[in-house]
Amino acid sequence: MKSIPTREEFHALLADAASKGQTVIVDFTATWCGPCQRIAPDFERLAGAYPHVVFVKVDVDENQEVAAECGVQAMPTFKAFRERKEVGMCKGADPTQLEALVVAHQGDKWSAAGEGQVVGGADANDGMSDREKRLAALEKRGL
Repeated sequence: MKSIPTREEFHALLADAASKGQTVIVDFTATWCGPCQRIAPDFERLAGAYPHVVFVKVDVDENQEVAAECGVQAMPTFKAFRERKEVGMCKGADPTQLEALVVAHQGDKWSAAGEGQVVGGADANDGMSDREKRLAALEKRGL
């Protein structure tokens, strides 16, 4: 799980995710926080279950600037960001509430996947529709 140590990295991450149409879920945590440690496995599980969402941690002691900028007052606090803006939040070590936050703000998993490739390569269509290709094949066979 990636931990964001600086304000600059945090904003770069938000910008990168926005350019890809991805949601960022941030776990504002602390090593001394018992509830933070208890919900950490659930956060990891959600990261695996929602690969189209960016999951990161911000240690509030190591990155006080981002914690203050985001108005974090209790740990754990989870915030969802889209297009560089906060769109959702939940506080406390409640796995159900955390998953509800992710589900509500995950976005379209296919938009983050990219456009993919054309089967047969980039020139497979030769600018012709399927109908035109079938007609050309029939014509070639003299039918």
